[in-house]
Amino acid sequence: MSSAFVFDAEPLVAYLHDEPGADRVQDVLERVYDGTLEAEMSEVTATEVAYKTAWLHADERLTDDDLDLGRRQVRNFVDGGIELVSPTDSWETAARIKAGGGISLGDAFAVALAAETDATLLVGADDDFDGLGVSVDVERIRTTAAT
Repeated sequence: MSSAFVFDAEPLVAYLHDEPGADRVQDVLERVYDGTLEAEMSEVTATEVAYKTAWLHADERLTDDDLDLGRRQVRNFVDGGIELVSPTDSWETAARIKAGGGISLGDAFAVALAAETDATLLVGADDDFDGLGVSVDVERIRTTAAT
């Protein structure tokens, strides 16, 4: 297992909402926060975390307060030690992965970042991370999707 992690959005959202697998995410975050482990997330992943948090918090209609909450949650992760990485350097790898089909654009950026930094990619239960044409270690925080 790598001494560094790249976060996909699903584990961070699971952590924020105490979904199954949140305990594994907490373990990783604690090690990141105390400086014994390195972690990164693409700005594309940060975008997903922010808007998913906003939508999960919204009552009926998304408000600026909901969006502010999403931004604050991302900022908390970054302030805790997760490095926020621009997609500039990984866009070509992400495009190649996305062109292979079967994976979202956000997931393609997470995979590309993990592949390029030789880090373990922390994901949810999604099986879209198999057979991507790049070598990347994937750790799933759970085996079934959250309800």
